[in-house]
Amino acid sequence: MLVEGFEGEIPDLHTYQATYAAENALAHSGDVSLRVTPTKTRGGAYFRLDGVIDRSTDCEFSAWVNAGTDGAVELYISASDGERRYTIASVAGGKAGEWVKLTGTVRAEEWHDTNTDVMLAMVCTSASCFDDVRIVATVVPDPPIEVYPEVERLLRSQADARAVSLEPRKLLRLDATNGAFAADLARTDVTSPDAPSLQIPPDGLLTFAVDVAEPVYVTGSVLLKPDLDLRPGLRAYILSNSTLVGAPMVVAPAWGPLPTREAVPDIEGTPPPERVDLPEWLLPAGRHYLTVAGPYFRPAGEFVELQITPTARPVQTPAMTFALVADTHLARGRWPYKNVIMAEPSAEALPGEFEALKAENVDFILIAGDMVNGATREQFELLADVLGTTDLPIYGCVGNHDAYHSSSRADMLELVPELFPGGETNYVLQRGPLRFIVLDASYWRTKDGQITDSYEAGNYAGIGLPDGQLQWLRDTLAADTQTPTVVMWHYGFYDRPGASSCGHLMRGSVCVNSAEVLAILEEAPNVIATLSGHSHWNQVNTLEGITHVQNAGFAEWPNAFRVFRVYKDRMEWEVRQVANRGLVREAFTPEKAQSWMISTGPGDLIGEIALSR
Repeated sequence: MLVEGFEGEIPDLHTYQATYAAENALAHSGDVSLRVTPTKTRGGAYFRLDGVIDRSTDCEFSAWVNAGTDGAVELYISASDGERRYTIASVAGGKAGEWVKLTGTVRAEEWHDTNTDVMLAMVCTSASCFDDVRIVATVVPDPPIEVYPEVERLLRSQADARAVSLEPRKLLRLDATNGAFAADLARTDVTSPDAPSLQIPPDGLLTFAVDVAEPVYVTGSVLLKPDLDLRPGLRAYILSNSTLVGAPMVVAPAWGPLPTREAVPDIEGTPPPERVDLPEWLLPAGRHYLTVAGPYFRPAGEFVELQITPTARPVQTPAMTFALVADTHLARGRWPYKNVIMAEPSAEALPGEFEALKAENVDFILIAGDMVNGATREQFELLADVLGTTDLPIYGCVGNHDAYHSSSRADMLELVPELFPGGETNYVLQRGPLRFIVLDASYWRTKDGQITDSYEAGNYAGIGLPDGQLQWLRDTLAADTQTPTVVMWHYGFYDRPGASSCGHLMRGSVCVNSAEVLAILEEAPNVIATLSGHSHWNQVNTLEGITHVQNAGFAEWPNAFRVFRVYKDRMEWEVRQVANRGLVREAFTPEKAQSWMISTGPGDLIGEIALSR
């Protein structure tokens, strides 16, 4: 469909924040390449593809790239849906000073009838060269997001044949012969290992079926000889059904923080211990599937043993259960960020997660902002469609991606009014033994200090609260100083400084009022916790008796959310991932290896919060 080596006349390309020209001193083949030079921090040149792309067939798009000093290049196909542009498929990578081939695919079914103004983008953050750009018809294998449900069915079926029972007060040891193994979550060749140890490849899954007669808290460990790849970040997933009970890391000396679209630098950490201890978590009665999985960008290593030990902790019936979701970013398409924003697949996955949460008697769901991606009426209509698939009560919070336009809040309140009790974006919610206070902090500060309800390109100086909202918070807190209170907004109330669990250096909150609000909350004797999202990484911090829970993104890897069980004296929480691990796999960018986002500190996968300070 397209073959361009730039040897003849340079084609007429569309540009955005960039210039382009023939490069005669550097080429992958022939004598000439195309040099793209951003005029701002990021820009690109674009092939126009209307009349070029055959939408009736799958296609592969590729280019050889010689990246500039920072090594950050993206190649993607985008289109307009009549209102906004969105990315249909993308690939990111590159290496400074070396030719690297980037290849992506588009399946025929990914096109929409309304697509117009289709383009192939060559985007970079410093002057970079592109050569041998091609788009060719092909047959794209079914992707992980479609194949994995069958892989899971086969894994569980074969694990069922080797199911074991967890007996009270007895240690359970499992080796590979007790489980079922898939070398790749996009291939359906599942086996039953006949040796006790097993190498788990980057996309591998080793699953065990464990029966529990009565609800029980358990702990345990995994013996996993590490791979020789010592890049900092995730070594392996350890899952109980879809609950993350372990995310061991390779730790390196403090490094980063990374610009959003860059890869982990070429550094090595220290060899990790072979034995990985697991926290205490709850197993309800019934059959459970425990899985050790590869981290996608390197092998998990050699699995030797999984130990599970029942604890003496008594199991109680919770007074209520709720879920916390953040950063669903509903929209069409998907596009690169730290990893990949799976906007459209998230809209398709949410109804199944709602159904599963309802089946386990979750009482309600909170969404901590960035419910949609571009704050358009069309996207709020999509959100309404998704919410309409469940009768679970769901309550929302305004994020920056929900508030770009002066019409955004009005559209929200009209189309998804159930998210905002009383028809206000600041509200109080009383559920069971808890009071929730929800703040709309997504107002835009201009360079001259004004507060507006919409984003002005070129006149942005921060995000914060409008006049009067701090006093509303003080008054609302003072109205009840006894009920255990949880406060939610989109942004981190307190972001822990310093190195994360793999050495990556963290950065602070973007909300200009964070310090003021934090001081107000610390003065209130009954505020026990805050809930937030925004940063797309998982973090839990305790400061002055208040536990600050920050969810990772639902739409971006690690595609996680939390479930809270509330008791008379505490609430326990755990981190879940989207059940379709094919979606989780497609949300991760192996070339960038940005895996630190899943667990930035000890104790942020499972924990509890006292209902009093």
